[in-house]
Amino acid sequence: MEQNRQPSELTNRPQLPPFLSAPLQLVPDLIHTQLLVRVLNHLFKQPLQEGELDFLESRTAVIRLLDGGVEFRFTKGRKKLVAHSGSSSVDLAISGNLYDFIQLSLGKEDPDTLFFQRRIRLEGDVELGLEIKNLLYGLELDSLTMPTPLRKLVRGAVDHYQNRITTP
Repeated sequence: MEQNRQPSELTNRPQLPPFLSAPLQLVPDLIHTQLLVRVLNHLFKQPLQEGELDFLESRTAVIRLLDGGVEFRFTKGRKKLVAHSGSSSVDLAISGNLYDFIQLSLGKEDPDTLFFQRRIRLEGDVELGLEIKNLLYGLELDSLTMPTPLRKLVRGAVDHYQNRITTP
């Protein structure tokens, strides 16, 4: 529980630095989302073909990157993820900082810990949220369709963030 933790353990989490988050906020969220879905469609090429993301069909999900000040609104079309524009209702909103999303997706931290500590928050359809959480937590970095330079960049970023947490 949070009461048993030292305040610095919860507040000393890595944040996206302002010099990176400020420019992100100048670009419309739809542009961010279009870029993200292109990347996700590439990364999840095989799971999409195998129907593992069909639970998102006709459902709108939003990922809010709190330390970046941006949100990504998307759904699953017939064969791939697509950016969702507009202000229609959202089935699920997932909010958190970049570091915690990376920790979740790479299996570096137990998802229940992230949710119980409210480092990642779910709002809306809980069942949909659990499916997405399990999908992210079950990711194997090596099994994703990812070019080697990008794989190295992701691992380097995770290691950098991890070192910031563990060194005083």
